Amino acid sequence: MASSPLPGPNDILLASPSSAFQPDALSQPRPGHANLKPNQVGQVILYGIPIVSLVIDGQERLCLAQISNTLLKNFSYNEIHNRRVALGITCVQCTPVQLEILRRAGAMPISSRRCGMITKREAERLCKSFLGENRPPKLPDNFAFDVSHECAWGCRGSFIPARYNSSRAKCIKCSYCNMYFSPNKFIFHSHRTPDAKYTQPDAANFNSWRRHLKLTDKSPQDELVFAWEDVKAMFNGGSRKRIRTRSIAFSSQTLMLLEEIFGEKDQVGWEQIRGMNSQMTRRGAEIHNQKTEYLVRG
Repeated sequence: MASSPLPGPNDILLASPSSAFQPDALSQPRPGHANLKPNQVGQVILYGIPIVSLVIDGQERLCLAQISNTLLKNFSYNEIHNRRVALGITCVQCTPVQLEILRRAGAMPISSRRCGMITKREAERLCKSFLGENRPPKLPDNFAFDVSHECAWGCRGSFIPARYNSSRAKCIKCSYCNMYFSPNKFIFHSHRTPDAKYTQPDAANFNSWRRHLKLTDKSPQDELVFAWEDVKAMFNGGSRKRIRTRSIAFSSQTLMLLEEIFGEKDQVGWEQIRGMNSQMTRRGAEIHNQKTEYLVRG
């Protein structure tokens, strides 16, 4: 299929039940749960590793702790927890009876007190965000998700995957003012309509857009939901770390200790650290003097 230019204001195809979806291109439909019994124990192969499953409220759920200790054993608890929250995955806590079943099945140790359970689809998304490549889902050309949020007065727009090439890409077109925003800015953009209700937004939490931005269609097709989940999983690695300038300033004792540990393996590196440390010390003194002068004048 020939590639087309980025969608313009007048050629956006909104997602709707009548949209031309190809289920095979996105994902396979979920199997029915008619034969599942409460607390039924099973096994799911996830990335080649057998994971114990348990039927809870008519859904087959996997043990998050077992996944963390096997597939995601190279990642810390905080990394897994933060990624789970960012992906909007909610854990269902099992009952004492269900916990005992998981213990006997070998999914949980005897000393465990509780266990969070997630669906197979959620487990695949979580593992994929750590272990796999977050490739954009296959979608029709000029396709856009019809999305909305309820922060402040709320807003509605078109999320264009073709424009979503970075975490800060302006890929959402507002349905009211036709301006483009990045996802983390769009949840702070709202329009007051006659039937709108004000909702206090999160305090400057720009990374919460995955939790607040939802499909406008209340009963979307499974393929549409899966594609939306895959899009939200993109650019969510959390590997970008900004180095704070203040953290570069080391005390003299710290410098002596580091030099004692590493010796003279990298004199050039040590000279750079000393130089940066001196610059930060001088800059800190300048800021302190400016504040003192301001207070004296006041």
